[in-house]
Amino acid sequence: MDQLLAALADPERLRLYARIVLDDLPPREADSPAARKHLGRLLAAGLVERLPGGSLRADPAVFRRAPGLADAHPTVPRRLTGFFSHGRLTTIPVRPVVRHELLVHLTDTLFDAGRAYSEREVNEAFRTVHDDTAALRRYCVTDGLLERDSDGSSYRRAPAHA
Repeated sequence: MDQLLAALADPERLRLYARIVLDDLPPREADSPAARKHLGRLLAAGLVERLPGGSLRADPAVFRRAPGLADAHPTVPRRLTGFFSHGRLTTIPVRPVVRHELLVHLTDTLFDAGRAYSEREVNEAFRTVHDDTAALRRYCVTDGLLERDSDGSSYRRAPAHA
């Protein structure tokens, strides 16, 4: 439920959602940069879905299906729960501090300390939570959470983080 409320907390996004609910958003306007900016968050939260023809539809049943706060996954830090839906990461945070907190959580959860992983194993681990495995892998290496051998053959959790 927190993710739904967070998605609707922005006044512009709320207006966009209302227009989609009322079927008052022409397709050309839905493709505008202003609409696309907020549409991704509405789609990620499950508030809106894109139909095969490209039109947008709001499903009010999403509020009935939304888990309550007590149903949140216990291992995901509360501050990060809005980035997950059904155990999957819906978006990678843009803010570096929040993204780093997420990456720390993922490396702690997905990788054992002291074990070497091939790139394929790292990708498979990240794919369990998000499809953009290259971005997650790159962010983890850049943030010093995963170390990569110079030849790129293996990765391991950084000792300072282990």
